Amino acid sequence: MKKIMWILLTFALFLGCTNKSEDKLIVGIIKPSLNHLPFDFGLAAEFLDREDYIIKRFVSGWETNEALISGKIDVAIMPFTYTWIAVSNGKKVKIISFFERESDGIIASADIKTLDQLQGKRIGVLRASTLDIFAELMSDDHKIDMEFVYFRTPMDMATALRSKEVDALSYYVPSIFKFPSDYNIVHWYGDDYPLHTCCNISATEDAISSKSGLIKEFLKGLEIATAELNKSPDTAFKAVEEFFELYPPYSKQSLYHTKYVMGLDEKMKEFELKAFNKMIEKGYAENPVTPQNVYFEIK
Repeated sequence: MKKIMWILLTFALFLGCTNKSEDKLIVGIIKPSLNHLPFDFGLAAEFLDREDYIIKRFVSGWETNEALISGKIDVAIMPFTYTWIAVSNGKKVKIISFFERESDGIIASADIKTLDQLQGKRIGVLRASTLDIFAELMSDDHKIDMEFVYFRTPMDMATALRSKEVDALSYYVPSIFKFPSDYNIVHWYGDDYPLHTCCNISATEDAISSKSGLIKEFLKGLEIATAELNKSPDTAFKAVEEFFELYPPYSKQSLYHTKYVMGLDEKMKEFELKAFNKMIEKGYAENPVTPQNVYFEIK
């Protein structure tokens, strides 16, 4: 009798843990990136109910993507390039909203002060990320030939620039502002493609099906948080300073080069398709896909 009671108790505890997980949305974010600012702000301002989420923090987009395609997280805020490649490789994931816009540029060593001085130089990128593809698009648009050096984490990239292993980095805010003052930001990708998408919200098809209510509330809360940040620059500056521990000059510079716009507008679908075609060219993906394969609108 005691053995049966013990088995029943263990089974009940197991069910309780399972239900607890199913009642929460597991969200993956890239810790050093500013792309999840509205999410942090939404939780703090209670536009999002903290009890609804389990938050997983990663150090890079590559690591975040691996967690998403393996089903360890339900949704992720990460560079769109990874999701396009995943869909091309048959993974069951979708982009459900655009989110962070612009935010990336090129920072170079002290002796490089203009974009054209990158001709023939070494530039560090995260392989298959937006930082990689945007640098490729810039190279094509401005006819600047560079040697691409590939890294797995932003920390490795920063070390490489400081040690002169590379001459420049394709990098992101706020970290691009954390180098010593003698380093030079020589280009912003937003100058070539204003309001271009960078980090989107992607989700597994399983989560879209089984946690649709939680995802709808997640997107709704993000829309409210984003509207508040866009409406009040002072609120946005304070949020960046609090959540990312940035000094005021850095917070203003970061937000000047970062925008948050949700939805799935057609112009940016075309931009991301152009970026994906560059990924095909580089051999990151083999199977062509169309926007219809990549995006899913939550209704």
